[in-house]
Amino acid sequence: MKDIHSHILFDIDDGAESIDESIEILKDAISNHYTDIILTPHYRKSQKFVASNLKKLERFKELQEEVKKQKIKINLYLGNEITVDEDLFYYLSVNEVMTLNNSRYLLIELPFVGRIKYLDDFLEELLDKGYIPIIPHPERYKDYKEEDFRKWVSIGVLFQGNIGSLYGNYGKKAKTKLENMLKQHMIHFLGSDIHKSSQTTYEKDVIQVLDSLVKDHKMSLELTDLNIDKVIHNKEIKPYEVLKEEKKFKLFNR
Repeated sequence: MKDIHSHILFDIDDGAESIDESIEILKDAISNHYTDIILTPHYRKSQKFVASNLKKLERFKELQEEVKKQKIKINLYLGNEITVDEDLFYYLSVNEVMTLNNSRYLLIELPFVGRIKYLDDFLEELLDKGYIPIIPHPERYKDYKEEDFRKWVSIGVLFQGNIGSLYGNYGKKAKTKLENMLKQHMIHFLGSDIHKSSQTTYEKDVIQVLDSLVKDHKMSLELTDLNIDKVIHNKEIKPYEVLKEEKKFKLFNR
């Protein structure tokens, strides 16, 4: 398995506080069959998580050296989880933020409460400039509706659900929303979004859980491994054909 979203890089944001905690999380990931992890520290001005690429690269090098020293067999890559900001293109130009492993893919976080008026234009501009936006944990955004997500998928935006949501870590509504989005083929990746060593996010049975939801083992592998590998190697990912909402459930519990 591979992880597209994590806060393992130490002393950068609200994730791992020390290199020892980073190593502890990585060892837990390996014990749950993870082979590759993209480190995606926040770039969020509201909380002053604004480490430059230079600082992130310094921490990344330190972590890689410790991984090598301890003979930990895992592949690490670097990126950002970037909160939507009108100045994003400036941040990219001055090396304040980065794409996922220097690919065309950008992990773009929305506000958990409230809507952004310019968001449609912002996403279209990203696509026009050759970037592919990946929106993390859509199941946690309270003020965006099914029609928003369907519209964005139709223009090429991708979505990443949190593994923890499948296990109820973010509440019943988030769990139900993610399950239903998976059933409708609106999710393209699963990620841990792990912040602390105390979290139990790397689950051993996630493939079986996915198989029961999407009824397609190949898709389960794409969500947890194959699509993430395409991001790492900057290969094209085609969005799934979104299914119609089934009458037996309502996607957003309106």
